[in-house]
Amino acid sequence: MTYIRTLLLGSIALSSTSLRAQPAKAPPALASAVADARTIEAPAPTGSYAVGRRFMVWTDSARRDPVDTARARELPVWIWYPAAPAPGAVPQPVLPTAWQTRRIETLAAKLGPDVARAAASLPVHARADAPLAAGTSRFPILLFTPGLGWLPSDYSVLLEELASRGYVVVGLASPGFADVVRFDDGREVARRLGIGEKIGSDQAIVHADAAFVLGRVRALVGERSSFLHGRVDLARVGTFGHSLGGTTALMLAARDSAIRAAVNIDGDPMGDVVAITPRQPLLLLSSESPTIAEAPPGGPAERMTLVREGLERSEQRRTNDWLRISADAREAYRVRLLGTHHLNFEDAALASSWLSTPKERWMRVGPIDGARGLAVTAEVVRTFFDVIFRDDDEARSFGALSGRLPELRVESSR
Repeated sequence: MTYIRTLLLGSIALSSTSLRAQPAKAPPALASAVADARTIEAPAPTGSYAVGRRFMVWTDSARRDPVDTARARELPVWIWYPAAPAPGAVPQPVLPTAWQTRRIETLAAKLGPDVARAAASLPVHARADAPLAAGTSRFPILLFTPGLGWLPSDYSVLLEELASRGYVVVGLASPGFADVVRFDDGREVARRLGIGEKIGSDQAIVHADAAFVLGRVRALVGERSSFLHGRVDLARVGTFGHSLGGTTALMLAARDSAIRAAVNIDGDPMGDVVAITPRQPLLLLSSESPTIAEAPPGGPAERMTLVREGLERSEQRRTNDWLRISADAREAYRVRLLGTHHLNFEDAALASSWLSTPKERWMRVGPIDGARGLAVTAEVVRTFFDVIFRDDDEARSFGALSGRLPELRVESSR
């Protein structure tokens, strides 16, 4: 979450460790996402390709690690890609066992133990190290950066869907910003960067991480031994991300003119990002702003008034920031996904029905069905990049898209 959201949560003394899953029977609309009160299932990707996934650790020898200055900066990287068909393939764990165990522990502090266990143990559809889809076609490539505290694997539903539609998606984790990163040698790096107001300055580390990974991807495509050699179109590069990752996508676009388009999913610009003006096509996908009516009851009237005023100021600031940042963009859209809040864009949203009280849901998840929110998110992001990379005139108008997706509201476009 962004710093302002953290402040507002704290202002009503919300304790995220109090969240607990409710054993109530899931409504029919959630049958595809919630199997029972202990597990969730990832919706299968809907595109024409099967999905593969590769994991690696890349070292930026030109930089010292701010967490451990005795080491060069090491970055865990996942690549999702269109893969050869594999009839009968079964869902696989999203993380290695030891890392998964630690991820559950860190998520429990945010979402409660039941939701944490289900989200971090989510079996995903991408097959590890699967062969690339046969053929000679070259795929566009998207760089994804997660939100503060999160891992790319926490967004597997979204990223797998994009890969099934013919995109190569590269996601990175920034040690020190993610809740926990575990390396193969047993080293663990817990979150210690970007705490509180320091995110405004520390975010430059994430920007540098993302720029390095994008440069390494470009080099990898040129290596004959690479599984991506000759199969990626470096003239079609986009960036996107959630929260801190969304504003990182904007920063990369401002600094790298070879990036063709950028998507910010519910990210609040801070620090240097506020002053950038990328010229590429831009999309801001916003959640619905929380209202005071959704707040947990029982707070003093004066404090609730302050919370309401803070929410209103935050929304106005986001609007002003977007208008300023997008002023020079060739195209710019802001769309809002109704019924969502900040965590509806992650896999954990599949268990959002388990969070049943205002205290558990406040500023985290909205009333939209978790699987539906993720499906609409993927449709919006894919449509935007299809317009830019594939000249998909049928989807060019976001007005037309909102006609197909009643949960979507187009707030500005040009």
